[in-house]
Amino acid sequence: MEDVIKQIVDAEKRAEERIERAKEEAREIVLKAREEARLIEQEIIERAEKQAEALIEKARLEGEEEAKKILEEGEAEIEELKVKATNNLERAISAGIALVRGG
Repeated sequence: MEDVIKQIVDAEKRAEERIERAKEEAREIVLKAREEARLIEQEIIERAEKQAEALIEKARLEGEEEAKKILEEGEAEIEELKVKATNNLERAISAGIALVRGG
């Protein structure tokens, strides 16, 4: 009978040790999973930041290109107006001279 009780006690101890090992393994698995999740989250954040920076840079370049195009168009229009103004001034001067001469 004493052997049976000892076997039961030993079996309970082994079971208790297995339970404690299983709990420790479970804690380690949870810690490892949390760390992996944190690393994945950090990787996702870094990737998103890089994509955002690329999009911002693309938009900045497109904006600069559009501004350059608008500026060039404005300068061309100003040149056209200068030519027209110069022609109009020359015609006005010619007309004025003609009036003064009695033309």
